[in-house]
Amino acid sequence: MGAWYLVRHGETEWNRANRIQGHTDVPLSDKGRNQVRALAPELAEISFSAVCSSDLSRTVETAQILLSSTGLSVQQDRDLREFSYGEWEGLTLSEVQTRDGDAFAQRFNVRDVDFAAPGGESAVQLVGRVRRFYDRVSAAHDGGENVLVAAHGGSIRALALCLLGLPVEHFWRFRVDCAGLTIIENHAGGRVLRVWNHVVSPDAGIPGFAQ
Repeated sequence: MGAWYLVRHGETEWNRANRIQGHTDVPLSDKGRNQVRALAPELAEISFSAVCSSDLSRTVETAQILLSSTGLSVQQDRDLREFSYGEWEGLTLSEVQTRDGDAFAQRFNVRDVDFAAPGGESAVQLVGRVRRFYDRVSAAHDGGENVLVAAHGGSIRALALCLLGLPVEHFWRFRVDCAGLTIIENHAGGRVLRVWNHVVSPDAGIPGFAQ
């Protein structure tokens, strides 16, 4: 019996400042690296057949830290990127609320899965591209293999929906913290969510919006 191990990247300085990252390539902070190092022992005894991340540096480095003692390489995949937030990237949440109050409410309060920030993408679109990744990896690895994925709050939510066969309307029901570990096991009759958002570092929690 294999499983999918999903890890959100460690904290960045933009996470700490509540600044929207999206596709912007922001590196891990020192604190973020320490959060991932704290998690690494939890995965040290797992044999992985594939290790994947988005192509953004905060997830690539997260995967590399987790694999530092294994010698495995990281397969980077653009489909695992965070939401594109378009014109909102680089702004803080308070700046977005001041600039685009109604749109801010649709995204962060109503959480409409069809809503997209100006020039960005919706949860429905995000799930669609993450499903491409899911289909490729599922075809290449059988249910007895373990797959590690380092990704973002949004793409982890999307991948969990794909793995568990849930509709996109459930997208916002899941909280995903920095350096949080989720484990979804493969079984003959389907999959089982064994662990959700396990955080080792006591100060790893970041508000649950995807960014």
